[in-house]
Amino acid sequence: MRDRTWIEVNISKIKNNIKKLKRITGKKILASVKCDFYGMGLKEVVKEIDDLVDFYGVACLDEGIELKSFNVKKPILIMGSILPSQVKECIVNEIRITLCNKEVLSEICKYSNKYQKNAIVHIKIDTGMGRIGLRENEFFSFFEKLLRYKFIKIEGIFSHFATAEWKNKEYAKYQLNIFKSIIEKLENKNIKIPLKHIANSGAVLNLPESYDKNFDMVRIGLLLLGVYPARYLAKKIKFSCALKGFTRVFYIKEVKKGTPLSYGLSFTTKRKTKVATVGVGYGDGLRRLLSNKFYLQWKNEKVKIIGNICMDQTLLDITNKDVKLGDVIKIFGENLEIEKMAEICKTVPQEILCGFGSERVEKIYIK
Repeated sequence: MRDRTWIEVNISKIKNNIKKLKRITGKKILASVKCDFYGMGLKEVVKEIDDLVDFYGVACLDEGIELKSFNVKKPILIMGSILPSQVKECIVNEIRITLCNKEVLSEICKYSNKYQKNAIVHIKIDTGMGRIGLRENEFFSFFEKLLRYKFIKIEGIFSHFATAEWKNKEYAKYQLNIFKSIIEKLENKNIKIPLKHIANSGAVLNLPESYDKNFDMVRIGLLLLGVYPARYLAKKIKFSCALKGFTRVFYIKEVKKGTPLSYGLSFTTKRKTKVATVGVGYGDGLRRLLSNKFYLQWKNEKVKIIGNICMDQTLLDITNKDVKLGDVIKIFGENLEIEKMAEICKTVPQEILCGFGSERVEKIYIK
């Protein structure tokens, strides 16, 4: 019995979303599975999608090694910058390296020569994200150095959007134009790089020119799960939400008008109120900022969160509803609740999902 809080992860819907992305973009799919696939379970999902995706993207070496241990057949790219001390392990394990600094380049030269083995790299361009990557004015001098080394295989070149999901596309187009300009200059020198990629989930929905004939791959995380980077983008292309979250009712009581509830006394009843205590809190991913602002569902009926959400428990107004002890309460599902939570909390859906990655939230995989 699923007796506290759990999430159902629908593998079939994830697969269908991947197939749809391939039809729409016509490009290779890099599945961004970092942070335990946004908290939804890496091992259980990748073994089911390995035949459908073309690449995996992770954040760091540890994630790459873990993914490698699952015997996936597709290449793995560490999308973040690595330390020089991690180069050897990347080369030995044939994990793709994001290359954008001379310190890592120096170690690559050292170990690739020592092992007589290629270091496979994707060069990162900072077109305006401001995080990691070579700026346009330093790219070509760096690139010319790479061409001198026998054991460096330049498999890809990429950049990352800062505002791909925004309605105002001006900055995203500015970044795209810088990236296209660099690619064009390389091609004018008759330099062909196999994988050119910049589009993420937001760009697939909002900026189709980011995966046109100039590009070879798209990097997708949220849309694999059918979650949108912003709620308004759900109107653009329909994907199936692969996630449903649930909890149970653990306690029911009636309180009189004027009763303060939960930490900080942020809610006081305005009438006689029937209150349910459910087994989910911010320790499970239900963000405290949703207190008094969000609804869960009982049998498709909204039940409002009242009082401050606690680490392990949350109070719901179930007045005039025949809720029973042990009843299932739906936290989120196919009605863009994850995206709505992000709006209320002034954050992004990725952060909401990672919160629900809590170990005590059981993940059930539906095929």
